[in-house]
Amino acid sequence: MANSKPGTKTNLLKLKGRDKALIARLWGEFIRPYRKTLFLAFVFMAVLALAMTSYTWLLKFIVDSMTANASLNNADALGQTRNFAKLAVPAVIGLTSISGIALFIQSVLANKVALNVVGDLQKSMFASLQKSDFARLNAVAVGNHVSRFTNDVNLVAAALLRTMNNLFKDLLTLIFLIGAMFYHNWQLSLIILLVYPLAILPIIRVSKRIRGTSHAAQEQMGKITSALNESLAGARMVRTYGLEDYEEKRLGQTFNERIRLYLKLVTTQAFVDPIMEILGGLAIAGVLAFGVYQMASGQATAGQLIAVLGAIMIAAPRARALGTLNNVVQEGLAALQRIFGLIDEQPKITEHADAVKLSNVKGSVTFKDVHFSYEDGTKALDGLKMSVKPGQTIALVGPSGGGKSTIINLIARLYDVDKGCIEIDGHDIRTLTLASLRQSLALVSQDITLFDDTVAANIGFGKQGASHEDIERAARAAAAHDFIMELPDGYQTRVGEAGGTLSGGQRQRISLARALLRDAPILLLDEATSALDASSEAKIQSAL
Repeated sequence: MANSKPGTKTNLLKLKGRDKALIARLWGEFIRPYRKTLFLAFVFMAVLALAMTSYTWLLKFIVDSMTANASLNNADALGQTRNFAKLAVPAVIGLTSISGIALFIQSVLANKVALNVVGDLQKSMFASLQKSDFARLNAVAVGNHVSRFTNDVNLVAAALLRTMNNLFKDLLTLIFLIGAMFYHNWQLSLIILLVYPLAILPIIRVSKRIRGTSHAAQEQMGKITSALNESLAGARMVRTYGLEDYEEKRLGQTFNERIRLYLKLVTTQAFVDPIMEILGGLAIAGVLAFGVYQMASGQATAGQLIAVLGAIMIAAPRARALGTLNNVVQEGLAALQRIFGLIDEQPKITEHADAVKLSNVKGSVTFKDVHFSYEDGTKALDGLKMSVKPGQTIALVGPSGGGKSTIINLIARLYDVDKGCIEIDGHDIRTLTLASLRQSLALVSQDITLFDDTVAANIGFGKQGASHEDIERAARAAAAHDFIMELPDGYQTRVGEAGGTLSGGQRQRISLARALLRDAPILLLDEATSALDASSEAKIQSAL
């Protein structure tokens, strides 16, 4: 992947090769599919730029007409004023109408492109996470991933919109305005061209400081999200143990760090606007001074001076926007680097090119001299040998951390063994397609996963397309039907985030029902009945 390291010093006038690669990839993979909409947006941006430039001719016409009428007698002046109004009023209404319509259409089209690009980036990131190794998902805080889906993509969207609006519309408007100023009075226009280029060097120096700070600020947003998830999810423990003050202090430090980083970022960004404002003031002062001199010597009309000044007033905010554009681009590139970093992550748990589909599963599972250690070096299994026959029930008993959950994770190929092999019906699971392997398994973990959906949907995830009768049959087998029917909407009751509206035992029984509905040849239970009373556990064991 072509990306940029934190702190890379780049600017729009001299992009580094890696940043060019980032932009080229963004264009080729994500923007190019919407090039027709983008082209249409650019057409209306050009229309808007022409309309804005036309105001300078309108100003010149108005001032010169008023100056000419001032020297006429009352009767002639009244007639000229009527003629002037017949031309000027429709021109003003027409130009403002064209500007307004073009502004509206280009804004909608530009936002459509940006939103679609953001959506495609989010989809690509999520697809990458779905293929990511289980170990990788566990190693990275959830908040860091969430930050990329929210904060990072918003920064990319902002950079896209600013680039489309400033780099094309505003730059085109400036080009047209400069051309108009030279047409009206080339000598006054030279003053503008001498003053504004003085801003280039300071802007480049400011932009060099932004990239690293922006990257650090985005990383900090991920940490804040993770800390909030932890604290809010652990609200019961926090209140029970009286840790409110501790949590306020812990989260407060995280918030303070964000304030520090963002204050550093906005302070650096804030240098640009004053530079452009001061230079704009110098340009206007120079034009006024030289323009008055030209009028006094008969070299220029009042209309020419007002037209040039009007062009400066229209151009000034656009010049300032271009001056701050590089800051936004640096933030967007830093965010894009993180996004592509996630998209480009390659899973280690993959299928062989000649992987076979597991079919007609009997359910025998064999561990042959299996060794496994986690990435931090913790050894979980050391030469495990075990054979489970079809239809046989095996209970793994041992202390916490003894490797019981690890065995279950290895069967599902959430991890790969370091040495030895695991076989199902005589097939090394590494030679099987992941889909067929996992289709033959049903898992109920002590860490229960329920989505914010209906009870029926959460059970139905075990077997997509299952009928309501099948779902109810599985719920009865898991001793869940009775309490489900007592819920406000029965099987159509939404369980809330992570099943928060249900008790621990209720959540576990729904999870069991999901596994029973799957009706897989191999059923893996990881302390699946730990939250159940003795009576419910006996019923479930009987059903199993």
